[in-house]
Amino acid sequence: MEGPKSAVFTTVRARDGHLFHLDMHLSRLARHAAILGIIVPEIVIPEGLDGLININVNSNGVDFNSKPFYQEIHMDAEGITVPAPRWSRKVMGTKHGDWDPYREITTEVLKNGADVALLVHDFCIIDGDRVMPLVLDHDGVVWISDSTLGGVDSVTFEICKSAIKDAGFVISQGRLNERIVARAKEFILLGTGMGAARLTVLDDVDIGDGTNTLQQICISALGEDWE
Repeated sequence: MEGPKSAVFTTVRARDGHLFHLDMHLSRLARHAAILGIIVPEIVIPEGLDGLININVNSNGVDFNSKPFYQEIHMDAEGITVPAPRWSRKVMGTKHGDWDPYREITTEVLKNGADVALLVHDFCIIDGDRVMPLVLDHDGVVWISDSTLGGVDSVTFEICKSAIKDAGFVISQGRLNERIVARAKEFILLGTGMGAARLTVLDDVDIGDGTNTLQQICISALGEDWE
């Protein structure tokens, strides 16, 4: 089995050969590679790429793999909670080479008819299987999981962050525990494949009050790249 320090990757949205926000993805790739001790060679992007493009750096160089957009974009989603895969503190939060546990979770979630898995550790949601969770409470605070808990930093969130703040919301890092989730006004899932999805059901419990203000702010921030 390949260990987490065997590779580093990022997944980029592409249409007709244009990779959206490639500079931000490559910057994150470089940050994570430095943590994992991986040297990133010059990356030359092939022409004509389309879909969700996985850029993987390993001992053989750089690999590109593509898959079609697999879900409705900006969807209303139903999710389930599952235990979060864990690695050493150093590699937690990086897009590393031992990613099969995440892929297996995604496969099982889709097989069972749900749209997303939210990953739980120490009684709080730390991440999603391929999304970053945001919880808007009734006080206008947008909660994200504390980065020290092991969630992967999200390029999609970085794209949306300024628009969220400009709309008057406060962004706060903390523990996305049962109390915060139960009080959610909106629960948004940000990711390269899903755009700005709205979580409406979690573990068969209704989530949110039916509004979509934060979702629409994120959709506008993502723009035509995610249409």
